[in-house]
Amino acid sequence: MLIPQSQQFDIWSDKLTIPVLALDIVIFTIYKWELCILVTKRNEDNIHGYSLPGSIVAKWYSLSENFDEVLKRKTGITHGVYKEQLYTFWENSARDPRGHVIALAYYALVKAESLLSQVDFTLVDIVTVEQFMKLHIFYEHDEIFRYALKRLKDKLWYTDIVKNILSEEFRISEMQKMYEIILGRSLDKLNFQKKIFSLGIVTETWKKDTSTNRPAKLYRFVEKKQLKFIDML
Repeated sequence: MLIPQSQQFDIWSDKLTIPVLALDIVIFTIYKWELCILVTKRNEDNIHGYSLPGSIVAKWYSLSENFDEVLKRKTGITHGVYKEQLYTFWENSARDPRGHVIALAYYALVKAESLLSQVDFTLVDIVTVEQFMKLHIFYEHDEIFRYALKRLKDKLWYTDIVKNILSEEFRISEMQKMYEIILGRSLDKLNFQKKIFSLGIVTETWKKDTSTNRPAKLYRFVEKKQLKFIDML
């Protein structure tokens, strides 16, 4: 059930002495072997542009409940999402021309097949990272995006976060491809496999992927655990 949307005409009053709280989400997925995010279309003062899915925080509800509500109302997605609080953007009081807004930012990961089975494309567009950087972005959401992308790249090296966009069973080559797509660069195959196997985060399923002419072993992740810093250079 969605959080009831109360009338918000008074929150931008010049008489308001406290900032407005908003919750904005950077939603990542790997679509057609490219790192993509979801954006919402906006039209401010006859200027066409985009923003991240977001909304004013509803009182009496937890941030987690607000996140779920924003995700459902702004994108149609209700499940299969990894979410993590990112940062509180408060330094720029002119971020939103309507008033002083503090942005509570999250980033999320969704597997492409899960996203495509739920998302409402009348509400959002899916764009690549490169495309996003060329769009007209409102509310300095590009700053939130850059922070989220850096966090995602950093976490590849010391968590198993990549499992949130991989299939439950996968080739090691698919796992490496995900790393390369997110990092935006190639990795040495032998060095990558050596590092991943030494960490003990994946295990064989004793099955093979026979969907190509070159069958390969399938792996899955073991229990969630923090990793030591991985140097893939």
